[in-house]
Amino acid sequence: MSDTHYDIAVIGAGAAGLGIAFYLSEHAHVVVLEREEQPAYHSSGRSAAMYIEGYENPEVAELTSAGRDFFYTPPEVYTDVPLLHPRGGMTAAGPGELDALQRYLDAWQPMCPELKPISADECRERVPILKADWVTGGAFDPTWLSIDVHALLMLYQRGIKDRGGDVLTNKDVQALKRDGNRWTITTAGGSYEADIVVNAAGAWAGVIGQLAGLDGIELTPMRRTAAIIPPPENSEDWPLVHTIGEELYFKPESPGLMICPQDETPSAPMDAFPEEMDIAVAADRFLQVADHPVERIMHQWAGLRTFAPDRRPVVGFDPRADGFFWLAGQGGFGVQTSPGLGERAAQAILTNSAVDSPIAAERFVG
Repeated sequence: MSDTHYDIAVIGAGAAGLGIAFYLSEHAHVVVLEREEQPAYHSSGRSAAMYIEGYENPEVAELTSAGRDFFYTPPEVYTDVPLLHPRGGMTAAGPGELDALQRYLDAWQPMCPELKPISADECRERVPILKADWVTGGAFDPTWLSIDVHALLMLYQRGIKDRGGDVLTNKDVQALKRDGNRWTITTAGGSYEADIVVNAAGAWAGVIGQLAGLDGIELTPMRRTAAIIPPPENSEDWPLVHTIGEELYFKPESPGLMICPQDETPSAPMDAFPEEMDIAVAADRFLQVADHPVERIMHQWAGLRTFAPDRRPVVGFDPRADGFFWLAGQGGFGVQTSPGLGERAAQAILTNSAVDSPIAAERFVG
């Protein structure tokens, strides 16, 4: 077999692309083509990822739960460290927000049995910097866990390579052409052939679709900003705290406390960078709810989270082009859904069928 011909080519070496390639590589000769100098350079590598089963919408929650066994008991042959670490999650409500908090509890408690309401005093016992004149109540779920993103991505890469697959960097895709039963993928670093192409290109997924002649899939990259500030004393074991109004979250993140204004600013596909105004908004929102000074910014960054209009992943074979499979629109949940969605999507490719999920190809093409 030619060293440039593969059964399946996955475009994009973020969590989604590496995750599906990990499962595909058990049964097929796979290559992952990454435009940057290293895998997961963009969104996945900049993610403060959490494992949260009650997240975003029921479909995303179900896909997250599908990867539970993988996260809790990862294959020891490819990693010797745990992928999850205790953190816990608190949803905090301010003045006039208790009704919104109750709606949140009503929506998620059926799926998250350990999610419980807590009083304002209990909120401040867990996170003492919350302002007494701001917090009116909250909810707490001890099952929220931090994901070791680096360990997860290394696990995927070890598995792919151990099974004979390749992860190739500096392979910016410039053209895609279907010829007979094969795709030719022309990159800045050479051409490759594959029977099936998987579009897992994150913020560039729409661009890759266009190269294949497949317009009409609405995918919007949105910038998300984060900064690290000097931490309060004894804050290492605090939970992640997010406001019920989805205007702020903060959590311990070495070497300090990470704050995020939960911004979603539409952007072209690019190497995202933090805007000064977004950092200022993050600091202002934090100071509204927390009694802790923002004396300096220790580190700041931004990444692009790509969404379809309904905020559900875009997954499945495109009937307009043989052998073209979408794996896009994972927004801010691509890391936590990567094993569950990756396994199901791989099975769909290997059996030439629809994805075993509430998410199906028929909903986004026609």
